[in-house]
Amino acid sequence: MLWFNTEKKAMTAQFKIGDVVTVRSQSEITLTLNDNNRHEGCLFMKQMWGYCGKSFSILKVVRNLFDEKRCRMHLATIPVYILDGVICNGEVPSFEYPCDHSCYFLWHQDWLLQTSLSTNKEQK
Repeated sequence: MLWFNTEKKAMTAQFKIGDVVTVRSQSEITLTLNDNNRHEGCLFMKQMWGYCGKSFSILKVVRNLFDEKRCRMHLATIPVYILDGVICNGEVPSFEYPCDHSCYFLWHQDWLLQTSLSTNKEQK
């Protein structure tokens, strides 16, 4: 199951912009992942393990995502978030050189625990 599609389906987000969350432990996250390191289609990348147990504020609730490969916009069907200041370092074993794109990681709601309420960032 992909976590995004072109159908208009309601998504219920537990967190909002500005909420402070803690990334669950490696053992908790591992329980949610299939053999391809995915949960409901959302990929948990190797670089993300280093953020387990750390707290961050929600920068964005992902509602739409542009698929660069297919050049299409998709509507998120599961709660996925971007955490403030948490980006990919570009180190991917299959790449000859590191990627400099500095993409945000996408965090499934089940990988996060609410630490505190909004830090007064404006909801967008």
